[in-house]
Amino acid sequence: MLRRAALSLVAIAGILAMQMASVAQVAPAPVPVPAPAPVPSEDEGTALRIAYPSNESPSLDPHAIRDPLSFRIVATIYETLYMYVPGDKPRLAPCLAKDFPKISEDGLTVTIKIDTTAKFHPSTCFGDERTRTIKASDVVHSFKRLAVYGDNGMYWMAVGLIKGLDEYASKARYNMEYETTDTEVEGLRAVDSETLELRLTRPCAPLISLLAHPSFSIIPREAIDTYAGDLRTRAVGTGPYRLNAVADEQLYVLKRWADFRGDKPAFERVTFTVRSFWNEFLQGYKGGELHEMPLWPAYYDKVAKDGKPAGDLADTQTEIISEDEQGYYFLSFNMDDPVWGALDDDGRALRRAVSLCMNRTDLLVNAGWDTKWASAQQDVYPTGMEFENTGRELEFGKYDAKLAKKTLDGCKYKGGLDPTTGKSLKLTFLTTDASFYDQIVNNLRDGLKQLGIKLDVQYVDGNDYREKVNTSKEQMFTAGWFLDYPDPENFLQLFWSGNAANGLEFNNTARYKSDEFDKLFMEYENLTPNDQNQLRRSELTAAMAREIAKDQPIIPLVRRREARVRTTKVEWPSMPRQTYNDIRFVKGKK
Repeated sequence: MLRRAALSLVAIAGILAMQMASVAQVAPAPVPVPAPAPVPSEDEGTALRIAYPSNESPSLDPHAIRDPLSFRIVATIYETLYMYVPGDKPRLAPCLAKDFPKISEDGLTVTIKIDTTAKFHPSTCFGDERTRTIKASDVVHSFKRLAVYGDNGMYWMAVGLIKGLDEYASKARYNMEYETTDTEVEGLRAVDSETLELRLTRPCAPLISLLAHPSFSIIPREAIDTYAGDLRTRAVGTGPYRLNAVADEQLYVLKRWADFRGDKPAFERVTFTVRSFWNEFLQGYKGGELHEMPLWPAYYDKVAKDGKPAGDLADTQTEIISEDEQGYYFLSFNMDDPVWGALDDDGRALRRAVSLCMNRTDLLVNAGWDTKWASAQQDVYPTGMEFENTGRELEFGKYDAKLAKKTLDGCKYKGGLDPTTGKSLKLTFLTTDASFYDQIVNNLRDGLKQLGIKLDVQYVDGNDYREKVNTSKEQMFTAGWFLDYPDPENFLQLFWSGNAANGLEFNNTARYKSDEFDKLFMEYENLTPNDQNQLRRSELTAAMAREIAKDQPIIPLVRRREARVRTTKVEWPSMPRQTYNDIRFVKGKK
């Protein structure tokens, strides 16, 4: 999937192939066409208007979406048990929950009190009553529905975590039961109307970060049963805005809900509207019809210079937002291999030397990526992750050919020779036949040649890649990860031994198994992400970065940049992009 926060290995090959063009972008930039003169907006100050390109097809069904645009719209209508709030760092707060959960001493039972004052938007699904307040059973039915939709949505984030839920979902899919059922699930129970109990298979205090994701939005049972598949274009939420209209899935109009229990949002309406051509975006923005729009590399120089509005946007109340994507591509060593995966000083030196020999800037240039819109990944952690700066001093993605040779010559594999045979070492590399991967192969081969190491490449069909990564004996694989939510757990789970070769989207592709890392990770998993635990969570995140850098189970490669244009006539909240619920916090300027 193109812009999902997390990316499956099967999907990566197709995405990278599309990015060979000199302009690195998600989809082709709209072409310029003649546009009419801008028409002043009639409702300036009462509506917030967001534009998106015609290649995107958002859905309003929280349990069957996988793209950021849909997440953002859904998070404006629906609510989750917890949510991220604005601030100088990612911070969670209760939303449909009354407070942070009560967790048992063994970390396996999570009890959450539901805010039963929250009322659903008016809908015919409730009959003559038109609405009602939320109950804990709505949470149960919503989570069950999310699980049934499986890989059509984002349930994979919770696979294997709640006792019995995977089994329930598998049976329901087999029986084609997509409406609600009263089938009991061992780990998912409404104790009473305001109490939810979750029984987990392992401790996972960062669960509340996951529960803040829009995919875990709460839908009333009546809406699930009445509208079923129509929830793509219908919505019954509890959020500050309710759905007012949908036009051909190209215009979504949300209206401020007068009965919302919390602080009322600043705008009477929010619209998400499609535009097909660059001039439509530009003229709509200049005419005050749009407050935010995407910005493609092909048009950047027409409206910006040195990060400031210029050209067509000179002298406008505009800010240019340019930021690294919240994730990166990397190579995974097969840590089960006795040579390339050895967790001793020689194995670490061997892997470190290979990482040092890769010239990532050359990789970008040879792949045709514009280096203004893509760069080498230097750090352990991706942009947008909480505590992302921890470990920055480790130079994890450094390129230094001389140091690579010095590092290799300092271990038993001096000169790239296997001491048991006296012959050159050989690294077997499993990948798919895609253009960008060919450039990775060429770059890796050139670097290894300087070390005296040979490269043997095995190609496999992209549809079979995830399974092959789990079972093959090759010594290196291609991979990548893009954050679903800011909590470090979302990235760190890729290195936990419990996820080694599990075949799921959060697969530990390196099959990395470190007792020290696991010890740190499990301590982290027992700490609720609140202010009281902030310091210790930061310390653990830094310690895990050091373990990853020391053992080098992966080689970081590259990341992309993206940009958007937005007006300064309104006050935008300070929030990571992958929290998705920013619209409710946007304020008008007096």
